[in-house]
Amino acid sequence: MKALQQSDLQIGDILIFENQDFSYVEFLDELKKDYFEEDPKNRMHAAFYLLLYMIPWFDPGKEGKHYKNIYHAAIWGKVNVYRGENRTPKNENRIVQAGTHGISQATLEETLKGEGVKNIYVYRRKSKPIDFEDKMNKAVWDFYDDVSIPYAYETAWLLAVICSLRYSDGTLHEILKNQLGDWGAQKMVDIIRSLINEYNNEHQKEMVACSTLVAMIYKNAGFALEVEKMSIDPQVKLPSDLRLSQDFFHQSFTSSKPLKPLEVKETVITPRQLAESKDVELIGYFQYVD
Repeated sequence: MKALQQSDLQIGDILIFENQDFSYVEFLDELKKDYFEEDPKNRMHAAFYLLLYMIPWFDPGKEGKHYKNIYHAAIWGKVNVYRGENRTPKNENRIVQAGTHGISQATLEETLKGEGVKNIYVYRRKSKPIDFEDKMNKAVWDFYDDVSIPYAYETAWLLAVICSLRYSDGTLHEILKNQLGDWGAQKMVDIIRSLINEYNNEHQKEMVACSTLVAMIYKNAGFALEVEKMSIDPQVKLPSDLRLSQDFFHQSFTSSKPLKPLEVKETVITPRQLAESKDVELIGYFQYVD
């Protein structure tokens, strides 16, 4: 895999972040921050630290022994670094991303010094028309320039659930299959994903998390990314005592009818799903600077 320089980046490139290994020491440090936080609304340090690992744990992909903690996604865009300031706008190429403080920009250099970044993998759309960069930047600005957009923690936690649902032998999918049968479980997952993404169509700025932001930018620019809907990986397992009551569903569904493909353009997707899209290709990576 090619080690990249910043000059290799192009507008619209997708940046997929690999996290460092989980640390109980750091997790306890985040819990201490919550303990001393006076405002209950700000007691999210430990939850956010754990969330960054829940997504890769629930969505391990097909890497096997080469597993990576893929937890975050961002996009390379050209934005006003003086946003919100009473100064002449200055547009610079930056990493544009959703985090705890909403949508922000950061330099590549400062990002690679962060302790939570092990590697950043760069994915590029295979097919790009002449006006690709202009349309992508317009879609980026629509989100970035709206400083009222919050980070949607609920959406981020929802991604962890979607991770398990999209694996046919994940525990949540197994629960559905036990109650509804094979066909019914697949249909129910389709319905759930369809409802989530249809809702997102009308509530985009209320559902901004890292990978949803990237997916929505691509969709709004007219270049929606096709993502894989179902995978199989035995590593995805929730606690064995997680159960739904037997009367949660009243019958088991079976059918020989083929499932219709999901027609909605999905935007509530995980960082790994972005990387897996057949519309993009891996062009190289940046490594953490100690």
